[in-house]
Amino acid sequence: MDILFRSMIQEVNSLLRYPYWLPKERSQITYYSQQLRSLVKEFHRYQITDQGHISELLIDPTLHILVTRILEYKNVTRLEFFKFEDPPNLAHVGDRLAFEVTHIYEASKQDSTKREKENSDSKHFSTRFLSNSDHNRGSTKACKSKMDVLFDRLFEQVNKLLRYDDWLPFERCQISFYSEKLKYFSEAFATFTITDENFRFQLTESVELSTAIRSILFSKYVTSSDPPDLTRVGDQLALEVAGIYKASNRIVRKTEEWDPPDFSSHFYFEKKYIQEVEAFVGFQAEASDLLQQLVSITKKQLQVICIVGMAGLGKTTLAERLYNDPYVVSYFYARAWITCSQVYNKRDLLLTLVSSVVEITDDVSMMDDNMLAHALYRALKGRRYLIVIDDIWSKEAWDDFQISFPNDINGSKILLTTRIKDVAVHAQPKGNPHCLRFLTEEESFDLFKKKAFIMGYYSGQMYSIGKSIARKCRELPLAIVVIAGLLKTNLQMSWWAQVDEAVSSYILTDENQYIDTLALSYHHLPQHLRPCFLSFGAFPEDHDIPVCKLTWLWIAEGFIQQDGTEKSLEDVAEDYLMNLIGRSLVVVGKKRSNGAIKMCRIHDLLRDLGLKKAEEENFSPDIYWYNKHTYSCPHSLDDSSTKPQLFLSTNVLNIPSNPCCSCWEVSNSSVKDVLVIWDTSKLIRVLDISSIELLAFPCELLQLVQLRYLELRFRSGNPPESVSNLRELQTLVMSSRTNMIVPKNIWKITTLRHLCIKTGENHVSISDVEEEAILMENLYTMSLVSPTRPCQDILARTRNLKKLGLCGPLTTKSGEMKFPDICHLKHLKTLKLLNTTALCKAGRLSDSIIFPETLKSLTVSNTYLDWKEAWIFEMIPNLEVLKLKFHAFVGRDWETSTEAFPRLKLLKLDELNILTWTASRNHFPELQRLQICRCPYLMEIPEDFGNIWTLEWIELSGCSEAATSSARNIQREQESYGNDWLKFLLNPALAPS
Repeated sequence: MDILFRSMIQEVNSLLRYPYWLPKERSQITYYSQQLRSLVKEFHRYQITDQGHISELLIDPTLHILVTRILEYKNVTRLEFFKFEDPPNLAHVGDRLAFEVTHIYEASKQDSTKREKENSDSKHFSTRFLSNSDHNRGSTKACKSKMDVLFDRLFEQVNKLLRYDDWLPFERCQISFYSEKLKYFSEAFATFTITDENFRFQLTESVELSTAIRSILFSKYVTSSDPPDLTRVGDQLALEVAGIYKASNRIVRKTEEWDPPDFSSHFYFEKKYIQEVEAFVGFQAEASDLLQQLVSITKKQLQVICIVGMAGLGKTTLAERLYNDPYVVSYFYARAWITCSQVYNKRDLLLTLVSSVVEITDDVSMMDDNMLAHALYRALKGRRYLIVIDDIWSKEAWDDFQISFPNDINGSKILLTTRIKDVAVHAQPKGNPHCLRFLTEEESFDLFKKKAFIMGYYSGQMYSIGKSIARKCRELPLAIVVIAGLLKTNLQMSWWAQVDEAVSSYILTDENQYIDTLALSYHHLPQHLRPCFLSFGAFPEDHDIPVCKLTWLWIAEGFIQQDGTEKSLEDVAEDYLMNLIGRSLVVVGKKRSNGAIKMCRIHDLLRDLGLKKAEEENFSPDIYWYNKHTYSCPHSLDDSSTKPQLFLSTNVLNIPSNPCCSCWEVSNSSVKDVLVIWDTSKLIRVLDISSIELLAFPCELLQLVQLRYLELRFRSGNPPESVSNLRELQTLVMSSRTNMIVPKNIWKITTLRHLCIKTGENHVSISDVEEEAILMENLYTMSLVSPTRPCQDILARTRNLKKLGLCGPLTTKSGEMKFPDICHLKHLKTLKLLNTTALCKAGRLSDSIIFPETLKSLTVSNTYLDWKEAWIFEMIPNLEVLKLKFHAFVGRDWETSTEAFPRLKLLKLDELNILTWTASRNHFPELQRLQICRCPYLMEIPEDFGNIWTLEWIELSGCSEAATSSARNIQREQESYGNDWLKFLLNPALAPS
């Protein structure tokens, strides 16, 4: 009996291999699977009595053939999609399941007395396999069916696109995006009533959408002169949805003349959230060999594994693939990655390693290098760990770190990548370093095709030119990827021929010679992108660059101009960055939970190219970083007779031997007074001296009246009122050990776009608010500020605010949570609420709190709310990220409501005392990532979460064995049904003692 039911469940779940079912179809398949699992429990008391009958079912292929035919229809290719006259229906699957379950029932027996009481209810199994929507239809069926017909027609047309099976990844994402939007509007219009029958009939008979889709499919199946544009589908869908809206109404219209809202923005596909799938070509055998070495259970001694090769050969890409391999993730208890470039900061790298294993405390952050090395040793002691040190340049660098890696004979591994074989031999004396080969000619062209032909369209002549270009790149992956990035957006034959002729054919193995090939991409950059690319030379080698900071700097330097649309400068800057990424000149680093890029970096060879071109073109942006490696004070800081001097030179990028260092380097030095010495430093636009801790805000900097970006760190005190002298200032980033008062005159700087105070509970001035009513229409970011009355007045003038951080007393003594009114902030996307009031009892939300519908990310900390108050967060319509930290909620039980979190993609629970959590897949229909940290009392993850088809990751750290076991059971159950997309990640480093 188990074999029969498992076979049926596997067949039903195999339908989910097709990723683009309509929402109701996916629900129907899941419903069938649930019914089968329910019947397994009901039938466990039955015994098979008719073995012949069961044998017939075991060999009967009817269900398998039916499922196969449905999948073939969904994935049909070429022109065959015109041949299907009678497409198979999921209802046929339900009928077949009812038939087989009935026969299992009839071939089994229970206790004869009970069987008589049941009166042979086998005839009712057919009702068990109706779709759940059939069970739930009520009195509104008649009026809703008209709406359903309209949306089902749109769903059907969009899903016709998926009959073509060779879409590129981003094209499939675009089609899925349209399907998700239709799902959203079909649910939003569920309560609408059709009022204009004539208009509805016109919509039903409309052929514009089907015509557009057929033409796109035809252009895919039959080579045409132009590649198809899926945006035509989005434009037509917007018109169709607007028509449905116009043909329906929830309330009686008061005016006859009425225009529907513009739905085009809802169907605009933002490519910045979709990245190309990383092409991994060649090195499959090498990757397999190295993976076996990493997870070998026979070698228990601490082992060092080295990958050696020239720049651009793919060492880091290979190491990243190994580091993120699911088997590696589950095999090692701790993993950490650092990049050790030519000039490295030992302290920063040690802190990175320690933070990957244990939580960083204030005591740890104040340790010197030797103490940090010892702390890392203790943190790794007894654990099986994997450490990756990327791009190590010297034997001395290895010697600096190796003493921190204990050998507990438990299979721990260290993976190094380096360009220098002597370094590898020094670190791996008992083994043979893995010298990475060049790609073969076939692999080179395979990589070129994946990167250059992303539009899915090419002619025979393009094919031959592509082969020639790939051959001239001489098997170096970086050169191939960069040249492909130059070609993929321009399909003109003359352009491809020009690039083919220009690519150097003589380059061999000298890294400097490859620069000439890479320079082709720079020479063909649009003028507006060149300064953005060159500015990467001002950042240190091998460092991840925060995208937010990068775009703010570009705006401050004047590199970003309005593009004639309603986009903000920040959005235009992100488009510029996406353009550079699309050309393979910039690499994507970390991503945010919503898929947007958080960090980026640039390859060493491309950075060298940028420095070379900057020197040739005398490009020197007004970006000044404090360089702690070259900073020297002529006298001791204890010598009060001489002020320490901070030299600001206008020459930054044209010193290739010692490029300026960035602000992320940590220094414990403190400077009381800074004597600014400049030659033309009053022209400085960007100044970042946050790598040193000043004792107070240096007033001398206020003479730099052209400043647009200022970032600094000081021990105590407040910015002076004269900060308003910086009338061009756009971004001010500050941090301090103490709370500060935001000067009242700062609101007079009408150009201010981002006010970011990284730490503390910081008050705004009252008198400023009372005296003048200045609109801060350019202000997009304000964080962290105290939620006082003046803050409320300021928020009333910042109607374009997108990011807000409130830190201060958010709760009253009675436990009621209050903060300034934000419902008028129609552009707010990110909100952080950090309470500083000490509470011991569960509180409630004030009735006056209303969150704007635009809110997408919410972080709540230390608010001590009762779980019953969570309903207001559940109802935020567009919320995608929710982080509940450190007693944000208190209480043992959380029960989510029926229509909770319709758009939530990431949920993080951190340091909460929750014991039981009652929820189902319907409460989190779009959840992709679940993170639970330091919740030691939580007993289990809701079992039904395994049925959330969008869920990709469950991450646990610092949780009980019971919660960990429940997560593993969810993963195993899904794997048994053939669903292998759900990953489970356990970080035992933070496990409770």
